[in-house]
Amino acid sequence: MEIIDATLEAVDERRLRLTITIDRTPPEVSGRPLDFGEGPTGDAIPDRIVRCLIEHRPGSMSVAEIQRCVGGNPGTVNRQAWTLATNAPDLQLRLRGWVVKVDRGRYALSPAARRQLDAE
Repeated sequence: MEIIDATLEAVDERRLRLTITIDRTPPEVSGRPLDFGEGPTGDAIPDRIVRCLIEHRPGSMSVAEIQRCVGGNPGTVNRQAWTLATNAPDLQLRLRGWVVKVDRGRYALSPAARRQLDAE
């Protein structure tokens, strides 16, 4: 999923209209290259999620397993895992492409992330 365009316009004195255009075509289907981010560089929850997946690779992990590894609020961990898997280009640029949603509530390292780690 990729945000293509966002426009903001005044409706009246008290209201605004936000219009967002989203391309839901997966990059591997659309032919767009998936820009691969630099990976975990700090200690924010997204960085910790990626490091947790790296430590427990190659399989997938449930949100509950990730939350036990990462700590913090379960809702925040769930939201951040979903963000990394579905909208990382816009919200977590440095981690773009590292996390994929494998199944409902299960996340794993993307094939690009596994290739990057194998090359190191």
